[in-house]
Amino acid sequence: MDEIIKQIKAQIEINFQNIKDQIEVADLEAVFDGVNGSRYIFHNLHSMDRFFINPAEYVYEGEKLFGIPENLSVISTAREGFVEDTSIVIPREKLMAYFEFVTNKIEHYMENLTVEELVQKPQGSEYTRLELILGQIRHEMWHVGLSSAITFENK
Repeated sequence: MDEIIKQIKAQIEINFQNIKDQIEVADLEAVFDGVNGSRYIFHNLHSMDRFFINPAEYVYEGEKLFGIPENLSVISTAREGFVEDTSIVIPREKLMAYFEFVTNKIEHYMENLTVEELVQKPQGSEYTRLELILGQIRHEMWHVGLSSAITFENK
């Protein structure tokens, strides 16, 4: 495996641990800006699932596997599919199961990724694989910070 891929994988593993830690301690019922903590976490996981590898070929499996409707990932009233109901709290166990599913999917992807592929755009994507990975790392950590702030504010 190329050194740059090893370095990216190492950073992704740290992010995964941060996300897992947040799932374990987050106040899932706490509401911020009309959305509860469980939905913010699900939004983050869904984004990892959808955008990390190739959003153009993405198929959501979370409802079939974990019973979580995909539209619960929409956290903005301006976006189609938004559900305005703070009483819908996604259980921690389901969030953790979805996290494990996404983590395994990404780890498998990273095992087979080459340096040459990093600068290529996946079929149908406007971004290179490196841009997709870096964009998700940025997005993941923004949401871990938000989730942490919501939890700290409410505990």
